[in-house]
Amino acid sequence: MLQVKDLNVYYGGIHALKGISFNINEGEIVTLVGSNGAGKSTTLRAISGLIKNKTGSIVFKDEEILGMPSEKIVGLGISQVPEGRRIFTGLDVEENLLMGAYLRNDKKEIQEDLEYAFKIFPRLKERRRQAGGTLSGGEQQMLAIARALMARPKVLMLDEPSMGLAPIVVEEIFECITELNQKGLTVLLVEQNANIALQVAHIGHVVETGSIAFSGNAGDLLDDDRVRKAYLGED
Repeated sequence: MLQVKDLNVYYGGIHALKGISFNINEGEIVTLVGSNGAGKSTTLRAISGLIKNKTGSIVFKDEEILGMPSEKIVGLGISQVPEGRRIFTGLDVEENLLMGAYLRNDKKEIQEDLEYAFKIFPRLKERRRQAGGTLSGGEQQMLAIARALMARPKVLMLDEPSMGLAPIVVEEIFECITELNQKGLTVLLVEQNANIALQVAHIGHVVETGSIAFSGNAGDLLDDDRVRKAYLGED
């Protein structure tokens, strides 16, 4: 469904991504785990078209998207939930969600998707007229995910969804991610919390200093001594 091949990204003279390659099959949760600054978020931004200085190939459903403008990539079916949520704090919950559908003009279906978002995240329905900036961190993360879903993505990319959230809220967010995947949504997940990411994912890739160090079945990586020592704090 999505093939990333020999992806290189440069920030000035810094070679941030060094030939990253991986595939995502339809219906999978694929996770990129690794320490802060390893290149995980840069990979998502490159796929989304938010980084210009890149080479390689990114093919989505048999179409090369490297070099496409980001809005066209969203229109093709790839949505990203950015690190730090980045909701519109001055807009209310419903207005934030409708911003996620800005490329669409099918008003009836947009309304149906709005109700679907409220069904997935009932707390958002309770706060539909509340300003986004007044929500808790967990509620803002729910809003950011729901806003991305309003674009009707085929692939949902999430950048550090657990960041800054209490463990009980993280668990709730990841239960929602799993539920969305079970309903057919393909997910690319970037996460520093390797433990929870590998528990929900099918395939994992460990990113170190701009390269994929090793990959495998997520369950196998959870038991891999290299992962346990480096990312799970175990000896």
